[in-house]
Amino acid sequence: MNTKKTFINLLTVLVSVIVALVACEVYLVATNWSPQKSTSDYLQFGYSTGVPVWDEDGILEEARPVKVKLFQNDENLFWKTIPNTDFTNAQGFRGTQDVTVANSKEAVRILILGDSCSFLGRKLYAEFLHDKLTRDNPGTPFEIINASVPGYTSFQGEKMLGQLLKYKPHYASIYFGWNDHWILPSGYSDQFHFELIHSFKVVQLVRIMLARVMNVRDYRVPIGGYQANLTAMVEQLQKNGVIPILIAAPAGYTKKGMPSWAFRFYQEYYRMTAEEIRDIPTTHNAYVDVVARVSKKHNTIFVDMPRYLNSLSPSMKTFFRNDLIHLKDPGHEAIADEIYNQMKSYNSSNNLTWDSLLR
Repeated sequence: MNTKKTFINLLTVLVSVIVALVACEVYLVATNWSPQKSTSDYLQFGYSTGVPVWDEDGILEEARPVKVKLFQNDENLFWKTIPNTDFTNAQGFRGTQDVTVANSKEAVRILILGDSCSFLGRKLYAEFLHDKLTRDNPGTPFEIINASVPGYTSFQGEKMLGQLLKYKPHYASIYFGWNDHWILPSGYSDQFHFELIHSFKVVQLVRIMLARVMNVRDYRVPIGGYQANLTAMVEQLQKNGVIPILIAAPAGYTKKGMPSWAFRFYQEYYRMTAEEIRDIPTTHNAYVDVVARVSKKHNTIFVDMPRYLNSLSPSMKTFFRNDLIHLKDPGHEAIADEIYNQMKSYNSSNNLTWDSLLR
């Protein structure tokens, strides 16, 4: 008798909990509650009016927003570019030249995956590279697809790569890193946010509350996830006959460490601690080392931009904007030069010619 009563009591409690959860879910849906509307803990991109444009010296137009809506929500990528803007073509890629899906071996195609370091600038390394290839090989057509998106990490790059393979590139460059080891105001990783938005609203609310109580502090993509994402992209490319190009992200920080303005800026806008900001150069170097290891293990083209820029000039001011992350024209041109150098070296070592790729 007692066993039956205990069972009924447990069943009553279980049903009550389920009813309460369903009622909470219904309420959250009815009120249109969402993490992105109700809390800053949800991952979303900050340029509400478009992307900023910088002039060469970083003074006249620094951080002046361009009144162009550039991003739209995406349930898997968090956000993506809007096609046919001042910055994007009909496919949503950076640039004005439209790209057809079918290549039909009419041109040597190079796909670019990256973040704002590949997207922002007056003349990007994608354009410099196209100019150099076309100039030196007048009988061979080249086409560059710049699919980089500001704010992206390798987490988003790995998720978008599959849908880009339909363009049948011959080479694909991967240039991520800065956003991967960034800490958001929430302190949550991209994986956390992805799992968050793909669950019931009541689960979203509970997870946010628990994360706050536990004071979660993590990189958008922890270093292990970064290596896994790069590896997955490289393997997917090689499986589909595409030659990967891994670019180690350069930095404008000197051996003196982070500049004083960075402490004020990142504390105010990212809620980063002084220790987290002080560690940025060391953390960045650790992520650069991952790129080198993945490249060596999988025999990809490796573009070691920190080493290459140091060989060109003792002063990084030549190449970087004031934020010491994004590049000025000379920086973009230097990346194009080294990509071109390493592509030619790889082709020579593997008995490849531009024309052989079109056969």
